[in-house]
Amino acid sequence: MSLGLVTVGAGRAAVIERLGKFRVVLGPGRHFVLPFADRVRVRVDLGEQILSAPPQPVETGDGKEIDVGFEVVFAVTDPRLATYATTNPAIAIEQLARTALRQEAGLTTAERAVTAPGDLHRTVWTVLHDTTGRWGVAVKELKLSVRPPAAPGTPSTAQEWY
Repeated sequence: MSLGLVTVGAGRAAVIERLGKFRVVLGPGRHFVLPFADRVRVRVDLGEQILSAPPQPVETGDGKEIDVGFEVVFAVTDPRLATYATTNPAIAIEQLARTALRQEAGLTTAERAVTAPGDLHRTVWTVLHDTTGRWGVAVKELKLSVRPPAAPGTPSTAQEWY
């Protein structure tokens, strides 16, 4: 910011604070702000973002382990909420998805999780959708990859659910 001029690029937004307190969200274009009183708190990407997590072992309710990985496509819908409701939406979404996966996997058997991952998908989707809406973020797509851990030297086929 120089001399009270803020430029915001296409597909982005800027959260402006005046003397440390939220003032306004600026869309793409050039905007005049008060020098020394207003500052850009953060610039937010409004496009779709992809968050991938490699498969990790998760214990099921029957004491066995399965490997679960996921990919989440999300977009910021409210820059103000995304800035103030959570420190980093991507990290928060990743932690929330991992927690929901662990919790739901603990309530099912390994065989059911691998052969019918729809229940896992539905639960994680519901948790992500309900929670991220309060953060000003919309989850557009969730892809899970569920498979039993491979025995040494044996390839394992993953069941994917969209």
